[in-house]
Amino acid sequence: MASAPNANLNAVRETMDVLLEISRLLNTGLDLESLSICVRLCEQGINPEALSSVIKELRKASESLKASENCTN
Repeated sequence: MASAPNANLNAVRETMDVLLEISRLLNTGLDLESLSICVRLCEQGINPEALSSVIKELRKASESLKASENCTN
């Protein structure tokens, strides 16, 4: 019976490996941890398109902050 949880864990790892490879091919810039968080949010019912929009907006805001810090230094 101990092999069932191991098989499930292996399936989850394989799925995440495939998703990470797809993510890299699409140049999403998501690392494994970020991708895992996104998957969990989608599994909990978050709209994937809305999540994508939020990630894009956060990246834009981060870039703006970095640019403004570089201008003041």
